Amino acid sequence: MKTILIVDDEASLILSLKAGFEAYSDQFNVCTAENGRAAVAILESQPIDLVVTDLKMPEMDGFELLAHLKNNFPMIPAIVMTAFNTPEIENRIDKLMSITLLDKPVEFDNLTQRITDILNIQDKGGTVSGISLPNFLQLIEMEEKTCLLEIKGPADQSGLFYFNKGELCDAVCGQLIAEKAAYAMLAFDDVQISFRNLPRKKIKKRIENNLMSLIMESSRQLDESRDPADDPPEDDDTDTADLLFPKDLEKEVDAVLADQNVATDDDHNHNQGDSDMADINAILEKFGNVDGFQAVGVFSPQGELVAASNKSGQKLDELGALANDVLLKAQNTTEIMGVGRGNMVHIQAPKAQVIARCLNEATDFSASESGRAHIHMVLVLDNEGNLAMGKMKLDAIIQELAPEFR
Repeated sequence: MKTILIVDDEASLILSLKAGFEAYSDQFNVCTAENGRAAVAILESQPIDLVVTDLKMPEMDGFELLAHLKNNFPMIPAIVMTAFNTPEIENRIDKLMSITLLDKPVEFDNLTQRITDILNIQDKGGTVSGISLPNFLQLIEMEEKTCLLEIKGPADQSGLFYFNKGELCDAVCGQLIAEKAAYAMLAFDDVQISFRNLPRKKIKKRIENNLMSLIMESSRQLDESRDPADDPPEDDDTDTADLLFPKDLEKEVDAVLADQNVATDDDHNHNQGDSDMADINAILEKFGNVDGFQAVGVFSPQGELVAASNKSGQKLDELGALANDVLLKAQNTTEIMGVGRGNMVHIQAPKAQVIARCLNEATDFSASESGRAHIHMVLVLDNEGNLAMGKMKLDAIIQELAPEFR
């Protein structure tokens, strides 16, 4: 017997659907959940063949539930109930992928027909795959959601999509940005989807094409790159990038495809455009209004200087390396003590005050992860300088710089 999970926070709708489905009790069972969190508990406790879910719910919304399905139960199909569906949108999505959209308020007969159609396909030995990355992005657009999505592909590849009120504004994947990063992630196989906390700094819009154009172009590029006529001979040594990505991206996505070490911040700095470095330098100039300011530097986790504002001629290269060692030791110490990850060290010297600050968005503080900022900053003030203001400014500026290093 098949089991259907219906997820919605409207108690009246749940009761109505359960009553209506009693006539189908010989075909499938129905269980319900009031939000995504309750649905996850059911999914992990019993076999489920189909999920019908609303998108807007408390505690854990439908987007997070769909991401959980994608990551942990990729073969469970989903029917999504939305108030923003239109025939045009449904037609576009149906042509591309496998998600089913239904208007709210839901017509019971339509819902029942969709459910039985999917179950019949499964009974005949066919498969109905779960939600895809393009589907998921289109739902974000339809629901006008603001969010930061992390996409993880095979071989530790990862990247970020940023949406502002449903509009795709930016994407980052390794050293790629904007449209090229989006194409790289849309080409990933077997992705994992998760939500990240929104950055404090407003992310600038770097993607000009709309989402549907990106999805269609990505599909076209993948079709071309996988054309059997273009396949190399069996003994050919062609890099796998030739098979997975369009030709004009192969150099830039090589780092994404390769099973490689995480790029250092020095590599990152080398590949950033002149305009990006100008932005970083302009941000560092904001320390100029802190009383007693001498110098500030941005460093890689290995202690290499990436950018600086130095008004006092300090030897920032050497100072940064030394402060970096102290900071790392302090982080290890606080971790061993069980008090959490330390992120700032203040050194009082006879001629200056040195504050070292770490920002590491990786899950492991001792490592770096592609698509997540990991930078150190060292601020030097006079002994009579405004220490409190310096620390506050350091906290704010390192967050402002983070998007430039993801």
